[in-house]
Amino acid sequence: MDLPAKVKIGVSGCHFCCAESFVRDIGIFAKKKGWSFIIGGSSARRPRIGDLIAEDLSKEEIMNLIKKSLKFYDSKANARERMAAFVDRIGIDKVKEKILS
Repeated sequence: MDLPAKVKIGVSGCHFCCAESFVRDIGIFAKKKGWSFIIGGSSARRPRIGDLIAEDLSKEEIMNLIKKSLKFYDSKANARERMAAFVDRIGIDKVKEKILS
């Protein structure tokens, strides 16, 4: 998929988030009841903890959210704008509205 900038995805099998899911463009981690979805993290020059968007998701639901978030990002992000800057510019409420609808 051709996107405005690189996208790093952290996938962790538990809530300890060894893949650093909270500081990746998209992060997911498993809990007993299902997957949790995080968006907009960064560990670069201007660090940002990603926002928790949804919890207790099935594998199909998490894959759908990833696809919807990448599609929205692709359609609205500026060239070379990473996900954290995109979320800050657009606003987390608008991002949630678009990808959870």
